[in-house]
Amino acid sequence: MTKSKILKTATEEFSRYGYDGVSMNNLAAKLGINKATIYYYFKDKKTLYNEVLKNLIIISRSDMEEMANKPMEPKERFKNYISIYVKRLIEHPHIIPISLRELANSGNNVETTMVKEFERDMVYLVSSVSRLNLKERYKNLDFFALKSLILGTVNTYYSIQMSNLELPGLSDFGKEGAKIADYLEEFISNILLDTLCKD
Repeated sequence: MTKSKILKTATEEFSRYGYDGVSMNNLAAKLGINKATIYYYFKDKKTLYNEVLKNLIIISRSDMEEMANKPMEPKERFKNYISIYVKRLIEHPHIIPISLRELANSGNNVETTMVKEFERDMVYLVSSVSRLNLKERYKNLDFFALKSLILGTVNTYYSIQMSNLELPGLSDFGKEGAKIADYLEEFISNILLDTLCKD
């Protein structure tokens, strides 16, 4: 039993049931191991949960770092940021229910050491936006509000799609060959660029 297998299963369980709904006994049973094996790798449930969060945050960091080091036109850089972010959510959909649960819970289960991870994730957005030729009214942009707008748009669409409601015309977000992810990338990028930029 490896640490990565525990993390993978814990991610699925926290995504499905939330922090309070996951029992370490049930998690161990699902993995087919005893609790001691989990505690060998993770001090307690909260440590495991925060390791899950950290793992989800850093998934796209190498892509973001690669983008940060490439010469690109400012608008192209911003579009690239949106693209990496949307692709991360498609490939790792557990991010969405976990982040929505934490937002609803005021981040009560997140350790303060995780704040630095969240801040690091924001660096790429700030770097992308600060190169744009912003309209005067957006010169002092609240980057957390912008991140929330991007996150909210994608999360809401994905959450509606994952519900049991039968909604006509709802496209499959993550299905292979589906164009909705491309559409969302373009939609979010173009609306924000048209709103924020002078030209």
